[in-house]
Amino acid sequence: MSMRVFSKATPVTRAYIRYATTESSSQKATQAISNATNAVKSQGLTNALCNLYKTVTNPLPAKVKAPLNKAVGIFEPVLYFTEVAFHLGKQVVVRQNFKLPNKVDFAAAETELFKALEFFKVKNIKNVKDIPTEKWKRGALKTFELSTLFVLGEIVGRGNLIGYKH
Repeated sequence: MSMRVFSKATPVTRAYIRYATTESSSQKATQAISNATNAVKSQGLTNALCNLYKTVTNPLPAKVKAPLNKAVGIFEPVLYFTEVAFHLGKQVVVRQNFKLPNKVDFAAAETELFKALEFFKVKNIKNVKDIPTEKWKRGALKTFELSTLFVLGEIVGRGNLIGYKH
């Protein structure tokens, strides 16, 4: 062969081919979607997504897979517990016969809120010494109740009475 064939003067172009879509490819896509839907129904969302992730990342090299696996390892428990909370909430809604609030419920809540805010108002007070002892006692009691609830929430959140578990 002569060098003239491989010279830079004659660029090699690639013919672009347009592939026509066929019914079989659209049917395959529909079948894949229905398979994914059935997998979610049978396995749960978390397991279905994990299996899909494994299928997609299987051909990737180890250098690419390692950071992806770390990222997925962080989000997998979050996804799982979100799914558990959703199903638990669904059961609570069904068993307790909860309904969405309507305008009347919002109006009632608004009036109760304004009544609660009225409780904390002190009228025509110009000095701290003018506040009646009844108001001081009520305020101290409410402050004690709220701080006790806060401390109890901290204890429950830590899972221990004093300090955190190691």
